[in-house]
Amino acid sequence: MADILIVGSGLVGSVLSIYLARAGYRTLVFDRSVDYRRLNEVSDRSINLTLCERGLQALDRIGMAEEVLEISVPVRGRVIHAPDGATCFQPYGNNGEAIYSVSRNQLNRLLLNRASTFANIELHFQEECVGLDLATTSLRVKDLVGGAESTFQSPHIFAADGAFSAVRYFLQRRTGFNYSQTYSAQAYKELSMPATATGDWPLEPNALHIWPRGHHMLIAFPNADRTFTCSLHMPCEGRGSHALLRSGKDVLRLFRNEFPDAVDLMPRLVDDYLRRPQTAMVTIRCSPWTIGEKVIFIGDAAHAIYPSYGQGANAGFEDCRILMECLERHGHSWKPALAEYQALRKVNTDAIADLSDRHFIELRDLVGDQRFLLRKEVERRINKLYPDKFKDLYSMVTFTTMPYADAMKVDQRQKMLVDQVLGSDDFEQLWRHNKIDAAIHQIMRAQELEPVSG
Repeated sequence: MADILIVGSGLVGSVLSIYLARAGYRTLVFDRSVDYRRLNEVSDRSINLTLCERGLQALDRIGMAEEVLEISVPVRGRVIHAPDGATCFQPYGNNGEAIYSVSRNQLNRLLLNRASTFANIELHFQEECVGLDLATTSLRVKDLVGGAESTFQSPHIFAADGAFSAVRYFLQRRTGFNYSQTYSAQAYKELSMPATATGDWPLEPNALHIWPRGHHMLIAFPNADRTFTCSLHMPCEGRGSHALLRSGKDVLRLFRNEFPDAVDLMPRLVDDYLRRPQTAMVTIRCSPWTIGEKVIFIGDAAHAIYPSYGQGANAGFEDCRILMECLERHGHSWKPALAEYQALRKVNTDAIADLSDRHFIELRDLVGDQRFLLRKEVERRINKLYPDKFKDLYSMVTFTTMPYADAMKVDQRQKMLVDQVLGSDDFEQLWRHNKIDAAIHQIMRAQELEPVSG
């Protein structure tokens, strides 16, 4: 009997297995997919993700942060592409702070390679979860190559098998188990932007590129090989939707009208769009996350969110770190450790789900809006003057490990401060002549704020 069974060898399942193996647990990992290390990087879907302080701190605890950074590209802000081709750089912070863009598949390969070095981790691919027995805490898996079924028993089974978790499916009719899923009306298609003929970057590499167009947008993420991975976000149905892009001509017409400066940089545009699947965006919530000490949900299986904030993998890696800290605090007594794990994580992943929904609208509709940009400039100015007492929401979420729910609460207080600055007498004149600092000092002194930690 194994100490731990993990369903899912994706990003979170891989990291979790390493955490548990380092703590001495014998762990079996099952995944219905083929071994990620054998996938073709060119043909397989490999939308990028971004890592921030939360994810990197979790990776650092298992000695992998430096390796991951070596295959990542630092991104220090957004470049906004207007319809007329003009661009505007929006930095993420005042001091060169960066997030890190990395290929999901390349990262998964790196994590699996590390997991395979542990004698107490067994990786099983093309083995699908087809049954769960809570009475015996056992998992039934089917070999997708040979068709044989096997049963494995363990005191603890982790569901790390993503938004459409097979483990969770077997529990969704269980009395007292709550589950919901909410789909966005929009979906995205992954597209590619190769390096130039001379092997150079086609765009500024240390930035996330966004073409916001109201109800749709194009985003480009840099890769270490000097290519960009792009995603086209549009409504699934109706006017200006994916449903209306039925031919290569339709795709080219859209891009020439809406993203003209990107067309010549994407020679495989039509083939990519027509060949690759449309990916839905879904928010998953469930509770409880632990069924006794027998089944534990982690990562997207517990809390799938929209990718807009770039927090999916970061939140999942943070789950792993906090779970292990709970186990350590309780001397590896699982019952109190799991109760604390759920209490610490559930409220915060609900918060980042709400924030991700909100941030998607911000990226799509607001990053090119002058009023929105002015507000962001005011936030940056307050932060520059009071770096210990004011951090914008994006910085709290991305460049600290402050609990997401706490960041939301701080942001609500800080919104009132920004509103007061924007409402100052003669604000426009003061701002235009760079004399707004006095008004900021007066408002901040009146608040007597505590330092923002995290």
